[in-house]
Amino acid sequence: MGELSNNLLKKAELTASLCAPGVVAEALELLPRGEAAQAEFAACVQCDPVLALRLQLLPADFSAQPDLLRALLLAAPVASGAAQPAYATRWRQSIGVAHLAQALATRSGIVDAEAAWTAGLAHNLAAYLDTDIQPPAHVADWLGALDTDGWLADAVRYHAEPLARGRAAHPLVRIVQLAYQFVTRADAVDSVDVRAALAALQMGAGEAAQLLADSQVQTRQLAQRLGLADAVNPTAGAGFDRLVRLYAGQAAQSALHSHFRLASSAEQVFSRLQDALRALFGVERAALFAPTGDGSLRMTPLLPAASGLAALAIPPDDGHSALPRALARSAPQQFECGEPDAALVDEQIARLLGVSRFMCQPLALSDGRTGVMVVGDALPGLGLSPLWRFAVAECSEALRSGPATAVADPVAAASFASADAIPRDRVRRAVHEVANPLTIMRNYVNLLSDRLGTDSAVQRDLGIIGDEIERVARIVRGITMSDEAALPASALELVSVNSVVSELVRMSLGTLFAPNKVNVQIDLNPDVPPLPLQKDLLKQVLFNLAKNAVEAMHAGGHLKFVTRLVTADGQRQVEIEVADTGPGLPAAVASNLFEPVLSEKGGDHAGLGLAISRSLVERLNGHLGCTSTPQGTRFLIRLPTVQNGLAPLTTTRYGSM
Repeated sequence: MGELSNNLLKKAELTASLCAPGVVAEALELLPRGEAAQAEFAACVQCDPVLALRLQLLPADFSAQPDLLRALLLAAPVASGAAQPAYATRWRQSIGVAHLAQALATRSGIVDAEAAWTAGLAHNLAAYLDTDIQPPAHVADWLGALDTDGWLADAVRYHAEPLARGRAAHPLVRIVQLAYQFVTRADAVDSVDVRAALAALQMGAGEAAQLLADSQVQTRQLAQRLGLADAVNPTAGAGFDRLVRLYAGQAAQSALHSHFRLASSAEQVFSRLQDALRALFGVERAALFAPTGDGSLRMTPLLPAASGLAALAIPPDDGHSALPRALARSAPQQFECGEPDAALVDEQIARLLGVSRFMCQPLALSDGRTGVMVVGDALPGLGLSPLWRFAVAECSEALRSGPATAVADPVAAASFASADAIPRDRVRRAVHEVANPLTIMRNYVNLLSDRLGTDSAVQRDLGIIGDEIERVARIVRGITMSDEAALPASALELVSVNSVVSELVRMSLGTLFAPNKVNVQIDLNPDVPPLPLQKDLLKQVLFNLAKNAVEAMHAGGHLKFVTRLVTADGQRQVEIEVADTGPGLPAAVASNLFEPVLSEKGGDHAGLGLAISRSLVERLNGHLGCTSTPQGTRFLIRLPTVQNGLAPLTTTRYGSM
């Protein structure tokens, strides 16, 4: 029975249920006042069935995190437009039953008045939910965490049952049944069953009628205050609602930014991540897997989870498991129990987590690795939510920004080889100022993604832009690191070389190649396996070579990218060819090709591109070579399929790559 209840207990669906806009607005006004308005804030939140339950199901110390609480309020969906009249009717019934149940409990003295309010408020909770997702009959199970004996859940479960059936039931059940009858039946006070139930509470019909009248007055006053009175005239159109949600999303992102920035260690970041998962997305069960020395994915203790998960080791080339797919595609992947072709290890992860489905989310860790966060019972489509993407980005940013996690970027190191060229404090100030517009750019990319819908081509382009913004941010952060800061041997991720080439061509087509009348050809070998390396380094090398090739072909020309598998020095290697049809390199340039020299191009060229490229390829344990003739120049990058002791990877195809 416990396992069945767990499968039905989808608290994540509460995060998608509508809240009262007036309650959310008033709570946001009270929140900045802190402890001075704590009682008012609690009373305000208790006027919203969904919001009150969401907060009560969170840890007791949740209110000590105001930034996360603000994000929860800003991200809460609210009833507006055409949905508001029907919502207002449901809400007034919730408040009416809650008020009367509390009054009956206070008058009788046989049950706790606060419990009576909660049960009355939640009696019709199913009306606020998407019944196609959650069977209403099991909504009461959500209240199990608030009352171990189950009386609260029973009061919600049986509120509409005939009074005669509940004659010997727990007093809380009887009081909520009675309050429901009074609120929903005009002739309740004159009916025999209601009078009998009142007599059991030692109350007369006249006294009950007065309690009902008082409750109706309080409900009307509260409805007027919160904009949910009987006369509802919605004026906000769909466009205005959309604009409001976008601005609310921005404010929620700002609150999340502050929430994660208060963490001073990786442990605190993950603790705050758990709080955000529960508060904003209704996720209570999650685990984190990270690549180990042999490339396999194993559970890490950064997110506490079932101990049995530690026995699992998932190969990086297991195309059936959602975890390696998430890493290979750098995108969230879904798993649902019972899928015919699913990996058995995914079924085992779901069983150990106690969930029926999960989402795998790639997550950049503090040591440079990319892990996979397994998010249990997440709502379908969560990975596409702008708030979710921002939360993941802020978590990764907080991890990378820790005092012991930053890594020097070789491009920055080469560009600032002379430590005395610019005062270091001036560099730090500039880096700090650059970080702000980068954050704004990233936020607006998220907004555009939300506005432009689900068009796959558009979303792919926006994803590339977002990745490039993040790469610039990493380079900027690396500027202020000491030259001695070494790249950790484990700072690797599985990278599809073919995908990197495709992204580069797509990103540069309209900005670099087409304006310079350069035709591009790509010939990608689908058998090239994912390699364990740093994606940013390879991207920088390919962009430098492409940019040099375009500049060499002054009147336009042809640029070719080829990937292939070769054997060199007795070792299996991946070869990337970048070839142009330019006039070739002058002999004086070719003799010092990879040395940093003063560029003859003038303008903003630093003459460092090829020197940096060779340095980056060497950081990848590879080799960069060049041959040049009057008919063109050809660069060859060779990368071993074994990096820093990691075992060779077998070939697995993902999609077209």
